[in-house]
Amino acid sequence: MTETRIPSEKLAAQLSAASIFRDVDLAAIAAELGESRTMSVDVGNVLLDPKQINADIFVVLGGELLVCLEPRVVNPLVRLAVGDCVGELSIIDTSPPSAYVVAAVETELLAIPKPVFWQMLTLQPAMALNLLHVLTRRIRENNVVLLGSLELQREYRNKAETDALTGLQNRAWFEDVFPKQLELCERTGQNASLLMVDIDHFKAVNDQYGHQSGDEALRHIGMMLRRSLRATDLCARYGGEEMIVLMPGTEIAQARLVADRLRENIAATSLVLQDGRTLTLKVSGGLSQWQAGCRLVDLIHAADQALYRAKEGGRNQIAMSYLPAVLGR
Repeated sequence: MTETRIPSEKLAAQLSAASIFRDVDLAAIAAELGESRTMSVDVGNVLLDPKQINADIFVVLGGELLVCLEPRVVNPLVRLAVGDCVGELSIIDTSPPSAYVVAAVETELLAIPKPVFWQMLTLQPAMALNLLHVLTRRIRENNVVLLGSLELQREYRNKAETDALTGLQNRAWFEDVFPKQLELCERTGQNASLLMVDIDHFKAVNDQYGHQSGDEALRHIGMMLRRSLRATDLCARYGGEEMIVLMPGTEIAQARLVADRLRENIAATSLVLQDGRTLTLKVSGGLSQWQAGCRLVDLIHAADQALYRAKEGGRNQIAMSYLPAVLGR
C-alpha cells in the first residue's frame, strides 16, 4: 500500500465522477484537498478491517473495492467502483468498520482525514446532501439483501416439498428454489458451487440385498447429507440415487473440502440393515462453480460431467468442472 501527495488540481477530472463531490465547487475546498492524500492498494490487500478504527473516508479514483465478511475474497457483499466512497459510516459513529474492504484489483483512492472531511462539509453544504444520498443508497442496498434473504427463508419454511424416502427436499422444490438462490447470489455478488452426488454401485446394492435395503441405503445417505452439510447449503434429491447440493457464497475449492468431508463421512459410517447385515456405502461427486450470467442448466451439466469423470476414475472420489467465462462479463 503506497501513498503520494499531489496538488488538488490534478484530482479535478477524477473527482468529477465521484458522487460525494457532485455539484461541489472544488476550488472552494482546494486547501482541504491538499490536506488529503492519494494512495494505491494492491490487489487482495485489506483497506478497512473490523478490528481496527478507521479515521478516513476513501473515494475510489480507479479500480474496484469489495466489501466482505472475511479478509479473503470468498463472498463479497458489495462491489465499489470508480466514484464510490467507503468508510463514511465508521467516521460518523467512530466505531470500527462493520466489514472488511479489500482491493479487487490494484485500486487508487483519495483518502480524506475525518477533520478535513468535516471542514469540507462546512465549506460546501452540497457535500452534506451528497453524503446523505450515499448513506440512503447504502441502507437501501442492505435492505434489498436482507429482504431477499428473509423472503427465501420464508419460502423454504412454507414449502412442504420433502422427498418422503430420503427426507431431503424434492425435485419440485429444487426447481423452484435453486434459481431464486442463484438470482440472489447475482444481486449480491456472491459465488456459488453445485455438487452432484451419486451412490456407487447402487444397482448392486438392490440386486444383492433387495430393494427394501436399497431404500434403507437412500434414507441413510439422506441422513448423512443433512448431518454433514452446512446450514447454508441447499440439498435435494435430484432423481434415483442422485442428490444435488447448492452451496451459496462458496468457491469451488472450499466446496471441494465440504464434498470430500461428506464422502469420507459416508464411507466411515456403516449402515445396519433391518435384517442385521452391515452395508458400507460409498459415493462419487461432481462439482461445478457458478458465475454471474450462467444458467442453472449449464451448472448442472458441468457438475454431471465431473460426476461422470469421478465414476470413470474409480469412484469414491470428487471431480471438478470449470465453466467457461461468460461472454460480455
